[in-house]
Amino acid sequence: MAVSRETVLFYEPEGGAQGALLKSILVRMGVRIKNVSAEAVGQTIGCLLGRKGFDARENPEAPVLAEPVLVMDGFTDKRLEILLREMKKSGVSIPYKAIVTETNLGWLFHQLYDELAEEHKAMQQAK
Repeated sequence: MAVSRETVLFYEPEGGAQGALLKSILVRMGVRIKNVSAEAVGQTIGCLLGRKGFDARENPEAPVLAEPVLVMDGFTDKRLEILLREMKKSGVSIPYKAIVTETNLGWLFHQLYDELAEEHKAMQQAK
């Protein structure tokens, strides 16, 4: 399989079967996985991805995040569709997912989590 520029940032508060299944899917697809530690949630998305101009913050605030988060970078629509299909087929459910944008590159990881949590809550209330 060709080397891909696709990368995911994956935060998982507790290791588990969902995370292991997700990682096996990503490895099969040739996607780079960058695990985000609890201490790193105070860094920017750009820093965690190693982008130029996004330096690591000294002693970042690191709130505890309760849910797993999957942040996807460099995916085409087709590859994103494949990933989501494989996740569904394997029974992997991670409600907090985002695509990297120019806007959220500068956000702290926990800020993106907060935004995803608000969106998820709003969607659940709309049902």
